Amino acid sequence: MNQVKSRFQIIVASVSTLYFALFAYGAFIFIYQFERIFESFEVELPIQTSLLIGSYRYWGVLSLISAFILFKVSRCNSNKSIKILGWLIVLSLLLVPLTIWGVYSPVLEASGQPTT
Repeated sequence: MNQVKSRFQIIVASVSTLYFALFAYGAFIFIYQFERIFESFEVELPIQTSLLIGSYRYWGVLSLISAFILFKVSRCNSNKSIKILGWLIVLSLLLVPLTIWGVYSPVLEASGQPTT
C-alpha cells in the first residue's frame, strides 16, 4: 500500500511540475503580448495591471518549487511536500482570474464600464 501511495505522489508531483512549467510559459507569452500593446498606448495603467505586468516573469518559480518537491518526494515519502504542492496548485488557480482581471481592466476602464 505504501509503495502505491509513493508512486501516486511521484506521478502527482511530475504532472504538477509539467503543469506549472506550461502555465508559466503560457502566461509569459500571453501577458508579454499585452504588455507590448499597453506600452504602445502610453497611458497610466490600473494598479492590478501594473502588478500583473510586474510579476508574471517570476511565475516560473512555481515550476522550480514543484520540481524540488518532485525531487524530494521521489527520494522519500513526504506528506508535507504534497501538502505544499497542493497549496501551489491553489495559488496557480488563483493566478488565472488575476490575469484576466489585470489584462482586461484597462479595456473596461476605457469603455466607461465599472470594474469589479
